[in-house]
Amino acid sequence: MEIKRISILNEFKCIAGDCPVNCCSNSWKVPIDHETYTKYRREKGRMGLLLRCSTVRRHGIFTFRNTFRGCPFWGTDHLCGMQKKYGLSYMPVICRQFPRQLYHLDFFCEETLYLACPEAARLFLDTVAEDRPFTFTVTEGSVSYQVNTTNDDREFLDELLRARDELIMMLRGDTLYDSMAILNYGRDAQNACLGGLPLPSPQDYESGERYGFNCEVIDDILFHGFYHYRLRTISPLLYKLCRKYIRKFGRPGRRNPDAAGRKLAALRKKLSEKLPDMDKLLNRYYEYYLLTDFLNIYEDYCFSKHLLYGIVKTNLLWLMIALYAEDKEVIERMDIAVVMAVYERRAPQINAIIRSAL
Repeated sequence: MEIKRISILNEFKCIAGDCPVNCCSNSWKVPIDHETYTKYRREKGRMGLLLRCSTVRRHGIFTFRNTFRGCPFWGTDHLCGMQKKYGLSYMPVICRQFPRQLYHLDFFCEETLYLACPEAARLFLDTVAEDRPFTFTVTEGSVSYQVNTTNDDREFLDELLRARDELIMMLRGDTLYDSMAILNYGRDAQNACLGGLPLPSPQDYESGERYGFNCEVIDDILFHGFYHYRLRTISPLLYKLCRKYIRKFGRPGRRNPDAAGRKLAALRKKLSEKLPDMDKLLNRYYEYYLLTDFLNIYEDYCFSKHLLYGIVKTNLLWLMIALYAEDKEVIERMDIAVVMAVYERRAPQINAIIRSAL
């Protein structure tokens, strides 16, 4: 099997107890694979009792029963008690893999990093600051993870790979991540798929118009799934940023959208003064999104949905960073990494909102 591994994955190393937003403290429902669950059921003694009391079955899937602190095995030293006692192999597969994103496309595999981990986000930001490209190293070997697609159309997959390369070339040139040229390409590519025609080239598209990300769009995202009162316990930082936006823009925006728009533009300008390379960062963030998510089109053929999701996701990221940085004189790279990581953990909700809208 051909395995393509993204450059920052080779640099990644979990920082464990030093992590500022540990994944074990998050209120995720961690699925326990069947093999691991069977092993837990057979465990004897005190550990076996703890394992059986700490697991629960929901919708046919076994998960850990979270405490108010997060995972029941997360210790006061910010380390995994299970791993310390039994080793990495005793943990569920998802715990061993995170933040690695393992994507098996039958013809080859792509291995990348979720930016929901602050250390992965830091590596991403370091690469951007040094203006290094994100590249794949190719090796051959066997993999243990399952195929992620039901499609077997290699010709279409090759077309997607070419399109992804061309989109990234555009972003590394003069095209902004939220250019309508990207969405216009997505519309025509989707129509070409429906008509059984070859895909157009993204490089044939130009537009000076940018996607209209205003308070109305933000409100639709926040109040249709992204913001939730439970964020107070699930993600205190994200909850604080959402509440800050609601106070500054939400209520006034409904009364006077133009005034809210001017305030939003002023916030963007203020962030640009503190982080002059913000537009470059956002372009690279969308580039990384293409590297990790664009090939999902291979399964559902929805060009418009995936390209729009990346644009909206990128726009909402700058808003979260801007709200965080507004009252700070200096914002460090690790600050951005933490905001990015907690935001990435909630960002899939945006995809669900867009899917229902389309």
